Amino acid sequence: MNFGRKLRQLRIEKGLTQQELAERLGYKTNSYVSDVESGHFIPSKDKLKKIAKALDVPFKVLEDMLLESKLEALGIREPELLSLFKDIPSLPEKDKRAIINAYLKVKERRMRKKKT
Repeated sequence: MNFGRKLRQLRIEKGLTQQELAERLGYKTNSYVSDVESGHFIPSKDKLKKIAKALDVPFKVLEDMLLESKLEALGIREPELLSLFKDIPSLPEKDKRAIINAYLKVKERRMRKKKT
């Protein structure tokens, strides 16, 4: 599930319409919220902080949703691995990328073994 869909789900859980969230963010129309939820773009970190405040959730919630979406886009859906990345936010990006690449290589080898 991409970030936009996750954000939409969270907004709905909070009982807000796109227009209501847009107004909380200082917009007159819901086009910004609609574009984010449609996956046209990912908000900047500053915008994510404003969205978190408007939804009355900790910023970490949106940060985790974004990370999870990025990992899922790479084909990583295992809860244990998603949890690993959430639990070590201070890990440098290059180290996270190295872990992802190693995981993908292992996964590829498993797939090749299954075919033989």
